[in-house]
Formats: sequence, C-alpha cells, structure tokens
Amino acid sequence: MDISWGCPYDTKTQMEIFSHHDDHCRFSAVIFITLYYTTKANYVQRSMGTLHSAMLENYPGSMREQAGQPPSAGQRPPSRPRRQELPLMVVDIRQGNYTVVKNQLPDIESQEAETLISLAESKGGESGTLKDLHLRFLRGKTKPDQTVRYVFADIYEEQNSLYWQVIHSSIIGASSFAVFFLFSILLSGWAVKPVEIAWQRQRQFVADASHELKTPLTVILSNADMLEKDRDIPKGQNRQRISHIKAESLRMKQLIESLLALARSDSGQESAVCAPVDLSFIVNSSLMAFEPLAFDMGKHITYDIEAALHVNGDDKKLRQLTDILLDNACKYSQDNGSICVTLKKTSAKEALLTVSDEGAPLTKEEIKHLFLRFYRGDTARSNIPGYGLGLSIAQSIVSEHGGKIEASTDGFATNSFIVRLPIQE
Repeated sequence: MDISWGCPYDTKTQMEIFSHHDDHCRFSAVIFITLYYTTKANYVQRSMGTLHSAMLENYPGSMREQAGQPPSAGQRPPSRPRRQELPLMVVDIRQGNYTVVKNQLPDIESQEAETLISLAESKGGESGTLKDLHLRFLRGKTKPDQTVRYVFADIYEEQNSLYWQVIHSSIIGASSFAVFFLFSILLSGWAVKPVEIAWQRQRQFVADASHELKTPLTVILSNADMLEKDRDIPKGQNRQRISHIKAESLRMKQLIESLLALARSDSGQESAVCAPVDLSFIVNSSLMAFEPLAFDMGKHITYDIEAALHVNGDDKKLRQLTDILLDNACKYSQDNGSICVTLKKTSAKEALLTVSDEGAPLTKEEIKHLFLRFYRGDTARSNIPGYGLGLSIAQSIVSEHGGKIEASTDGFATNSFIVRLPIQE
C-alpha cells in the first residue's frame, strides 16, 4: 500500500494539460505577429511603389514640364498620366519656390505644402512617415535644373487596417485563450477525477486504520506494563520478551500518531490554534530536554537564541516542530559531532530558526526529497531507526503557521534545516 499522500498524478496531469495550453497560446501569438508584420510589409511596399512611380511622373504644370524637358525614357506622356493607387500630393521645389503639381489629399490644402516638407525634413532621410498626419513621404534627388520633388501618400487606410487587424486579432486571441482555458479546466477535472477519488479513499483509509489501531495498541501496552511489573515472572527470557513487546508497541504508537497527524493535516480537520506565543521560550525548552540526550550520545549542542521573539501560532505544534528538528540532528550528526541552534529576527520581520549538525553531507537528490513521506535517504540513513515522517510533519506544521522550511548543506560536513516564521509584532 502506498501511503505517500499528495495525489502526484493529479498535479502532473494538470500541469501537462496546461503546458499544452501554453503551447497553444505561443503558437497563436506567433501566427498573429507574423500576420501583422506580413500585412504591414505589404502595405509599405504598396505605398512605396506608389511614391516611386509618382516621383518619376511628369505632371502638367510641373517645373520640369515648364522648363521644356521631355518625359524620361519609359514614362507615359502627360496626356495619359500614370494611375496611382493611393491619394497623393506631389510638390516640386526650385530656388525656394514651391509648386504643387498634384494634390489628391482631401484634408490638406496646397498652401500647407511648405509645412509638410519642413516636417519631412525634420525626420531626416529620404523617406519616412508622418504618423499624426497619416502620410508617408519620399524625397527625390536633386535634378540638373535644381528641382527637388517631394511626394506624399495618404496611408490612413493602411494605418486603420492595421489598427483593426490588431483589435480583431486580440479579440480572437482572447476568445481562443478563454475557450481553451475553460476546456483545459474541464478536461483536467475529468482526467484527474478517478485519481483524486482514489487518493481521498487512500487518505481516509489510513486515517481510519490508524484510529482503529490505537485502541488495541493501548491494550497491548497496558498489559506489557503490567507483565513487566509482575514480580511472579522470573527474570530471564520471558521478561526480555516483554520488554521487546513494549518497545515495539511504543514504536508502533509513535508511527500511528504520526500518520494520524498527517491525515488530519491533509483533511483540514486539525489546524493550528493561533495565539501569540514566545518562540524563544519554546526553543529553549526543547533544547533543555535534548541536551541530556545529546550528551549521552556523545554530541554537543551550542545555541544562540534571541530573547522574546513572538509568533502567532500553536505552542504545542511549535514545540513538536523544534523537537523533530533536534531529534533529527541528534540522529544524523556524526559521533562527537556538534549541533548548532540559532534563533534570530531578520530584516524581513521573520523569526529565523536554524538547526545545523555535523554529518554526512546531503546530496541534491536527498534535499529534493527530504520532506516526502517515508523518504529515508541513503543506506546509512536508512539504518537509523525512524519512519521518514518527522520532516513531513515539520513541513506541515510550518505551512500551518504561514512559514517556510528548507534544507541546505555546505557540501562538506554541515547540514542545516532553516525555518522562517512571521513575527507577531
């Protein structure tokens, strides 16, 4: 029976579905962007083609015609002017004189030609765009007769078309996103429903089984205590067996209590009773209880506890948290090793509790899985008594208090568990 709750397939399936959703969004964005710039390039090519055609055209009344210059080779005669695709304004400049030889722009008078040319010259370069006026311009080269031609094309249609293309693409993209997102939610819910049901049943089974085991286990322990105290039982094998029964029953009781604590945490049946508590006092109390144990194990505890650090939480659960971390440090620190405990206030208004021990350095893989239920790490750690539930319970307690817990190593001989809890001001 797998008791590692957390419904991993639920999360995995949903992540896969939403990953496809992200791919869809990226693909749609690429299509819309490509379409936009392709359309824009076509419009620019069209308008520039019109400008270049107008630049080469001879118009009635132009300075070139007035000077008696024949049409350039390949051009149509003035009686048959080239058909233009866009409304134009053509202006010839010679010796400071402005001659509007063609004006198809509905909102711009011929008298404004000088102003337009000044704006065009301020842009620099031979071509550019006057966005506010919806015009694209082209400046011709100076002719032998010192004539310079400016051609302006109306690009309002181009700008308006691109604007509405962006609007329509945004609407289509947003609608597509919403539909696909809704579909993803429905699909993820349908896909993970059987797994979720199985997970809930498993969790409920563990909670019920653990609860039902408490009563017979209590009876076994009571009888073992009575037999151990019975003077009629001779010393020897029988009394040793009673001791084994009691020891293993106590281990099983601890396991059941851990399972029940995790089951209640998962179901939300039990939450931390929040009230202002002195975390400094709690940590010091836990240290006093573990110092003799560490001494018997040949290990030394050093500590630096900042006084009067208050947090909003459950004092019993916070004591359980510190006991778990100190017990873990005592178990896994090396012989004659040192255990260091610090508690201080950070600049982020957090209580920072650090429990470090000297032992075999944790690997990246171990750090990644340390807080998983029933995880025991490498072979060396697996030989130490325990069920791999302590750190899971610690993480659950920290989460209930709105904090964070993490593990780290210096890569040599020091492993640390760091707890961050919000301070009660």
